[in-house]
Amino acid sequence: MLEDIFCLNGDRIIGQQACVKVKNLLLANLPQMTYIWVASKNSVNLQHLTTLEIMGCAKLKVIFPLSVLRSLPELNFLKIRECKELRQIIEEDVEDKTLPNLLSPQPCFPKLEALYVERCHKLKTFFSGSASNDLPNLHLLIINGALKLEDLVGCGQGKHDEIGKTKVELSRLKLLIFRHLSNFRQEIEFPNLNSCIVDECPKLSLTSTTSFEKLRKNFPYKGKYYVR
Repeated sequence: MLEDIFCLNGDRIIGQQACVKVKNLLLANLPQMTYIWVASKNSVNLQHLTTLEIMGCAKLKVIFPLSVLRSLPELNFLKIRECKELRQIIEEDVEDKTLPNLLSPQPCFPKLEALYVERCHKLKTFFSGSASNDLPNLHLLIINGALKLEDLVGCGQGKHDEIGKTKVELSRLKLLIFRHLSNFRQEIEFPNLNSCIVDECPKLSLTSTTSFEKLRKNFPYKGKYYVR
């Protein structure tokens, strides 16, 4: 089984056959890459992928097309940094009438524990549908620098007034860091949240419960993730 694929300082697109048995995938400094997954009519098989890191892909607009949803059962860690044109984490096809059937009750990311997004200022939304359903095991959420982000979960076009009133529950989240989110306004419920840092998020009522100094001393994910 292939363990790792590293794509650095080039312009490469990852095809479905290259990723069938990969566990760790790093895409860095690919300025001309406009999409990651090359899908055919056959479903893309990413059954073994546990870690995905994407950095410095300036033209990338979407991380996951609809064709790869439900194909990431082992994905545990997702990190996205400095993707200047990124608009969505999951592609939304509003013209596809089969979308409600495609997005079944089965979660997209059943084992995802950590989601880290930094300096993706054109990002508008993460998901369409229920984040509570698609992220049942999320423990760590860090978003730093996403000036256009308004919500984690979109409820469809033309409903922006309602989106701000829609509450999302992330029942297993333990650590939350929100920084430099000038337009983020969606209320989120965290019944088991232990630590929270909120900085320059004027439309949120959420307030910090700890500091970076305290968090670095008692970071619950040492050896696996890190906080800058």
